[in-house]
Amino acid sequence: MLLRNLFFLVLIACWALTGCMSAQHYRDRRIAENPELFNSFSPEIREKVSLGQVDIGFTEEMVRLAWGPPDHIYIRTTDQGEATVWTYSSTRILSQTDRMSVPVRIYDDRGRSSIVYRNVWVNRDQHEEYDVARVEFTHGLVTAIEQMGQ
Repeated sequence: MLLRNLFFLVLIACWALTGCMSAQHYRDRRIAENPELFNSFSPEIREKVSLGQVDIGFTEEMVRLAWGPPDHIYIRTTDQGEATVWTYSSTRILSQTDRMSVPVRIYDDRGRSSIVYRNVWVNRDQHEEYDVARVEFTHGLVTAIEQMGQ
C-alpha cells in the first residue's frame, strides 16, 4: 500500500513538473539539439537567441531557435514584392455561464410520469486563439517584428 501511494505521488509530481516547463526550457532544448547551427552564430546573436530575443536581420533558423516553429505561416504580397510572415499564437479561455431549461421526468406517488422543465446553469468555455507576435522575412531575413503590447 505504501509503495503504491509513493508511486502515485511520484507520478503526480512528474506530471506537474512537465506542465511547468518554461519557454526557456524549450529554447534550451532547441539549442542543445542544434549545437552546430547555434555555434555558427556570432556571440552577440547567440546571446540574443539564448534570451529568446529576435532582431532585424535574423535568419529563419535564428528565429526558430529563439522562438520555436511558427504557429502559422502567411505569404504577404505588396507592391515591393513578397514576404513570408510567421505568426506566434496563444490561447485564452473565455468562460460563460448560461441558464437553460431542461426537461426532467418526474413520477407521482401512483407511478405516473410527466415532464416538467427545470432551470439549470451551464458553464461553457470557449478557447480563443490570438496572435502574440509576427515576424516578417524578406529574402530569408527578418525585416519587421510585431509583438503584442503588455
